[in-house]
Amino acid sequence: MNRVLLLNNENEPLRICSWKRALKLLINGKAQCAKSIQNIEDYLSIDNTQIPKVIRLNYNVAVPYKELPFCRENVFVRDEYTCQYCGKKFPASELTLDHVYPKSRFGPDIWENIVACCKECNQYKADKTPKEAGMKLLRRPFRPKDYFEYEMKKYSYSDQLYWQSRGYKTA
Repeated sequence: MNRVLLLNNENEPLRICSWKRALKLLINGKAQCAKSIQNIEDYLSIDNTQIPKVIRLNYNVAVPYKELPFCRENVFVRDEYTCQYCGKKFPASELTLDHVYPKSRFGPDIWENIVACCKECNQYKADKTPKEAGMKLLRRPFRPKDYFEYEMKKYSYSDQLYWQSRGYKTA
């Protein structure tokens, strides 16, 4: 884990930052170790420097509202790298994006019309709707709401578990 959870003054998660950014905030006196830091496992050891895995800003910052950008990688993360037709998990290189309502019939490029799909299922479905192709979606596509919770899915499971064990809602 080479990332640090950055909290505002009220212990609300703001973002995940690099250890370099965290070190700058600590050195400049803009942040301090979070209250949950208790033992040596709560620190990153980089170049013989101990950096806390969770830091808190010394001043209050409003938790920013961010709308998640619509892109290929974010759709894969939303769908957990799982084909929404056959239910199998795949690496990103073996997934495609599928328009639920086909693009050939003017289906829009929006969160609610795009799903992750394996190449085989995408080829089978072709330019039909799932009903016409005799296929069923695992779940209806949706626009993610919580930016921070969504961003957390991009980090390793062990990182998420660590931050959750320290009492910070991450997912």
